[in-house]
Amino acid sequence: MARHTVPASWKTGMIEVGPKVFTYVQATGETGISNSGLIVGREACVAVDALMVPSMTRKLVAAIKKTTRRPIAQLVNTHHHLDHTGGNTFFKGAAIIATEKCREELRPGFPPVPLLQRFMPAFAAEFPKLRVVLPTVTFQDRMVIHDGEREIQLWHPGTAAHTSGDAAVFLPKERVLFAGDLGFHYVTPLAFQGHVGHWIKAADRLLQFDADVIVPGHGPVGTKTDLRHLRDYLALVRRESKKRFDAGMPAEAAARDIKLGVFASWREAERILPNVMRCYQEFEDQLDQPMDIPGMLAGMEKLRGRASAHTCL
Repeated sequence: MARHTVPASWKTGMIEVGPKVFTYVQATGETGISNSGLIVGREACVAVDALMVPSMTRKLVAAIKKTTRRPIAQLVNTHHHLDHTGGNTFFKGAAIIATEKCREELRPGFPPVPLLQRFMPAFAAEFPKLRVVLPTVTFQDRMVIHDGEREIQLWHPGTAAHTSGDAAVFLPKERVLFAGDLGFHYVTPLAFQGHVGHWIKAADRLLQFDADVIVPGHGPVGTKTDLRHLRDYLALVRRESKKRFDAGMPAEAAARDIKLGVFASWREAERILPNVMRCYQEFEDQLDQPMDIPGMLAGMEKLRGRASAHTCL
């Protein structure tokens, strides 16, 4: 496990990460606070993810308008989670592109408003305003958007990783990779709907992309070094979970017992519990079974050492 320096903070704003390629990064990267992307083409643009609640997406749209006058022709949803698709409604007229599995996961709708309000109280007033807007163009494993000489490659790992329908967006000429939530930089990843073993393999595959810049779904812009730290975290959690699973230790006890080292200073480190619980389901071949959400949330509160929860589903 490589030692590394964890940044204390980063700012919200639009950053140019390649020629006419931008990312809108949100500070903290914690629950519900994700990143977006903007690829400016000859006549129109491609956006990557739409953020969560109206207050966020309005700021994103304003930042886009300051960056370019060209319209958004396509919006890519990197997966179905609310913090990446809640703002879809702000991109009227754009074709929304996602994996088939992303659309399937999004079709039933967002989690119930009372649940969202309980676990993300800072945005409680905005959740009732959300409306699901489904992707209009889907793909299975690969898709390429051609804009003049530019290629925008969309890639699905082939199996569940962070979710069943993850997509990464790669620009080979510009050497920029939008990893979606396959990438978390210095924010603890969350696998409660994923498969940790497959996520490690997906990270290995992403590290083979010829990318100089990697934009994570949460956290600051980085490089392969930062993505390797994510991979190291997942590998540590899975390896240490297996030891404790084989020893008959309950998942919550295992989460308390695992020594995270430098990863303990990543934001929302209490996510170790759902990650361990998901590993246990993997070892038991029970990933199709619902997770004990109340137990997970109560355990995370204990790990945080305070009574109020800020983690949503």
